[in-house]
This record gives sequence, structure tokens and C-alpha cells, in this order.
Amino acid sequence: MNRKSNPLTIKDKLIKNFFVKFFSVLFVLFSFSSFINAQSAISKTVRRGLDYGYNFNWDKAEKVFQGLISKYPKDPRGYHYEASIYLWRYLSNQDKQNYNLFVQYSDTAIEKAKSVLEKNPENIELLYILGSDYSYRTLAFTKAEKFLDAVWASKKSDSYLSQTLSLDSTFYDAYLGLGLYYFGVGQIPSAFRWALSLAGIHGNKELGLKYIKLAAKEGNFSKVEAEYYLSQILSEFEFDYNSSSHYLQSLVSRYPDNMLFNYSLAVLDIKRKKLNEAENILEKIVTKEDSDFKQIISFSNFLMGDVYFKKNQFAHAKKYYLNFVSDPKDDDYKGIAYYRLAICYEITGDREESEKYFKLTDKGNMDLEDDIYAKREGEIYSKRTLANTEIDLIKFSNMIDNGKFKAAIDSLSDLLERVKTDRLKSEVYLYLSDAAYWLEKYNESLNYAVLSKALNGFDEKWIKPYACYYAARASVKLGNYSEAKKFINEAESYSDFDYQKKLKNLLSALSVEDK
Repeated sequence: MNRKSNPLTIKDKLIKNFFVKFFSVLFVLFSFSSFINAQSAISKTVRRGLDYGYNFNWDKAEKVFQGLISKYPKDPRGYHYEASIYLWRYLSNQDKQNYNLFVQYSDTAIEKAKSVLEKNPENIELLYILGSDYSYRTLAFTKAEKFLDAVWASKKSDSYLSQTLSLDSTFYDAYLGLGLYYFGVGQIPSAFRWALSLAGIHGNKELGLKYIKLAAKEGNFSKVEAEYYLSQILSEFEFDYNSSSHYLQSLVSRYPDNMLFNYSLAVLDIKRKKLNEAENILEKIVTKEDSDFKQIISFSNFLMGDVYFKKNQFAHAKKYYLNFVSDPKDDDYKGIAYYRLAICYEITGDREESEKYFKLTDKGNMDLEDDIYAKREGEIYSKRTLANTEIDLIKFSNMIDNGKFKAAIDSLSDLLERVKTDRLKSEVYLYLSDAAYWLEKYNESLNYAVLSKALNGFDEKWIKPYACYYAARASVKLGNYSEAKKFINEAESYSDFDYQKKLKNLLSALSVEDK
């Protein structure tokens, strides 16, 4: 359906996609850094407070920053870091009181920083504090859906951080905020960037990543955050799971009580098909009762459900999916959780409950690809049961996610003899291609991918473009870059299918243009 939108509506939507999706998918919830003279008393105090915060010892962190405020009431840094604590809490639990306290401390930090800056306009430490504080405000205003306020806060952050680096290009902490800003805007499709340009917002993905890496390597107080953000970008956009794991393992070893770092490592372990490792981490998180960080605990229940689902332990998965969908505050991933919960009931023989949850798959966030997919599939299976071959396909594809590639190939090969429709055959071939790839059987992976895309998948429009990606991926491993480029071009020619954004990132990560 075509709808005309005024420029403000388009811009608001793009701003929301940038600030909400990018910063939420990456959980950008730690913006505590500031450059302060390493020998000063304030610097040492801030370091202690940051370490408490990084290890989720928030009471001690707050006590440290309140102490700074009491001892140095005219210095903006105590207020700045105190604001960061309330921002973190607000982003996690959406409590209005935390939002109000954040704004209160943030306002005071900005007021005091600007007051000092009037007398010394080239004070790089205070320029950085202002840039960092406006970054906080960008996140808070976005979460509160005050998108125009978020735009202006982001522009001011960009301005102050750029001024900082213009005065001292070795002020490495400032590169983090700018890097995240440039990378995030750089992810917006080029066809829509004109709307952001109207607001003076410009991005550069490559430059953003370069800046973040620089902060991770050379940063002072921003080093920990930069390492975390870099781990998320490497995982979500570059699909470099080994490098991402390097950073996360290091962070967890240094800050073992940090729920966010542990949660992110569990997410990565699931992607790396290390379900047992993910389960061990998530077991510790789901038993916590910290009211300030309910969101992490809630999403850990969702992940635990996924772990058992991918292990084909559907009765166990139900408990955790039910825990997740019972949280009324957030719609994100509710659709896919209801969908997998419905499948759990279907496979365990309770069609009545299964049908109920298939009908609830429209309760997710329709800006998320998982929830869009869940709604479409839920509409199908709320009206009919899954065939035995469809159930087997779910179980056998789960074997791949569990790292059981040989067993998956044996089972899928057997299933191929039993399926009757081209739709199911094309999907079986696709999973065979994936399993063969992980066994480093690249010729077989390529052949299965070609067979998959040659069949008519009907309503499963995602199969053909993903088959092209699998064929390109195998071709790269075989050193046939010209063929890989052809498959990439073919994949990019498709439209109107599930998980388009994910496929775009996967194709980009293949990096065959310079081959």
C-alpha cells in the first residue's frame, strides 16, 4: 500500500531506526568515559567509580560520584557520571523516575561545563564532557521517543567531540562517540540518507569503524566501552565471531559481574553454535532479581528458550519463552518468541495451545525482521497443523545450530527422499548447503545452494536470495571470486523477502570487490 509521508515523518522514522535499532541491537548502554588528567584526584576517583560501574556494583559507583559532587560542586564531571547511572537504569527498565533524574543531572553537568567553557573555550576535557553528555541525551530522548530532541542532541555531541579532536587529535576517548555516530548513520540505506542530511546528519561506516577501533586500542577511560562496542559491531555487522569473542572474553574476565558483557557473550556463543557455553552463562542471569536490569534478565529468558529450542528440547524451551512473553513492557522479539513457543506446543502434541500462540505472533515489534517473519508464519500455521516433514525439517536444521553438522546432513538427506513439494525441497537443500559449509565441504555446499535456488520456494521468498548468498560464500572459499560476485549480484536483485537487512550485511561482509 502506498502512503504519502511528509519529510518530518520520514525523518522521524529514520532517526528512530538509527538511534533505536543500532544502539538497542548493540545494547549501547555504557557511556561513562571522560578524559581527565591521570594524576589528578578527580581522575583517580572517576577510575574507581567506573570500575564499580563496569562490574555492576552500582551502589558503590553512585556513592563515588556523589562524593565527587560534594567535594567538587562546581565541576561537571560528578554530575555527568551520576547522570550515566540513571541513564543506564532508564534504558534497562524504562522507569520514568530514572529518566527524570538523568535529565536533572545531565542538565546540571551541561550548565556547569558551559559556565567554565565560557572562560576557557579550548578546554578539551570539558568539550569532551559536553560531547559525551549530549550522547547520553541522544540515547535517553530516543528511548523516550522524543526524536527531534534526539536529533539536536546528536548534532551537538558531534560538534563538541569534533572540536575536541580539532584541538588534540590524540584525545582518543573522543573517537568512540564519533565512531559510533558515523558508523550508525553509515548503516542507513543511501536512498534515505537525504532525509538525515536535511538535519545535517552524515555518516561514514568505514570511518566510524576506524574510529571505534582506535578508541579500543588507544583509549583511556573509553577503552572498556570501545572494546565492548567493537565486539558487537564485529558480531552483528562483520560476522567476525572469533575477534568478537576475543574482546568479550577479556571483558568478562575483568568484570565477571557485568550482566551486559555476560549476556552479549551468550548471544555470541549461540551464533558460534556453542549452545552449552551459552546455557551456562544464561543460567546465572535468569536467576537474578535485580529490578534495575529487568530487560537483560527478560531477554536472557528468551535466549535460554532459544538454546533449548535449538537443542530440540522443546518442553524445556516453553518455560523460558513463557517467562519472556509475560513481560508487558517491551514488544521486541515477542512475535518470534510466540512463534517458537507455538512450535514447541505443536511438536509436544498440544495443538490447542499451539494455535493460541500462533495467533499471538502479531504482538511483536514490526520494525524487527524476526517479528515480521513470525507474524507471516504464524498466520499460516494458526490455520493448519505442521506436517511431519515440516517438524522434521525444524529438528534437523536445529542440529546445525547445535553444531551437529554431520548428523544434520545425514538426517536432511533422508528427509529429502520424503518431501514432496518444491518449497520444502528448496529449504532442505539450503540447510544441506549450510551444514556442508561448516564441515568445510565447499564444493558440496555450492552444489546444494545451486539446487536450492533452482526450485520454486513459493511463499518462502527468502530461500532464493539466501541460496545465492550460500553459493557466493562457498565460491569465496573455493577462490572463485568472479562466480561469487555473480551470486552476490543475483542475491541483490531480489526484493520483498524476509530478513533483507540481515542478508545485506552478510553480503557486505564477504568483501569480494577488491579480489
